[in-house]
Amino acid sequence: MRKFTSLASLMLVGLLVVGCSNSANKELEESSAQDLYTKGQTYLQDGDYNSAIRYLDAVGTKGGQQSAFGEQTQLSLIYANYKVGEYYKALDAAERFVRAYPNSASMDYVYYLAGLSNARLGDNFIQDFFGVNRASRALDSVRNAYGSFQTIVQHYPQSKYAQDAKNWMGYLINRMAEHELAIVKFYDDREAYVAVVNRVEEMMRFYPESKPTYEALAYMQKAYEQIGIKDSAEKVAALIEANKDKSFPEIIKPEYSEQF
Repeated sequence: MRKFTSLASLMLVGLLVVGCSNSANKELEESSAQDLYTKGQTYLQDGDYNSAIRYLDAVGTKGGQQSAFGEQTQLSLIYANYKVGEYYKALDAAERFVRAYPNSASMDYVYYLAGLSNARLGDNFIQDFFGVNRASRALDSVRNAYGSFQTIVQHYPQSKYAQDAKNWMGYLINRMAEHELAIVKFYDDREAYVAVVNRVEEMMRFYPESKPTYEALAYMQKAYEQIGIKDSAEKVAALIEANKDKSFPEIIKPEYSEQF
């Protein structure tokens, strides 16, 4: 009898869940764009981001994207998806926003959230370097994050996000240089000396002031020596000597800001 009661309870709970789900879906279908928007914003303010996304997504089905609150709906969707860790969805929403509202006064905010989303996706990519597929994708995220923050600094210098964007740029460019140094070491271990030279040359072109680039010079010198190009090896040795007392600022990862 007890087993039967338990089973009946489970069935009742299941029916209640289905009933609630159907009720919620009915509300989404029958509510106006204005009502959906208002409820979505209420959920957003309460920190219930998943519910906010459901209601704000539904605004578009009612033609709300073309309404007076369409722009704010999209901004809220970018933010809500970022907050729940749906970074690719946040980036998709940001891309749609840039296309739909190119002259928006909130463009710096959109680029900032896009930068943070890509930075999140790029976390720990150096540790995952040898998992090639993931590392390659994560490096793209780091580059994209850098590009978003650079856009803020160059085009919206008065933005309240500009200083944090600068901090992220310094950190991300150093991470990209560290990634290149890891590749240089990989090639050096396999005695692929031509590849070492080519990679360090790229580092000198793109990350000339970074500590990883300076550290890579020793591998370049060794590579030239092993290849037998002694004059180039001597030039690199002179460059190392000229920069031996150079100091590099400590690179600290910025905090993921909550200032939105």
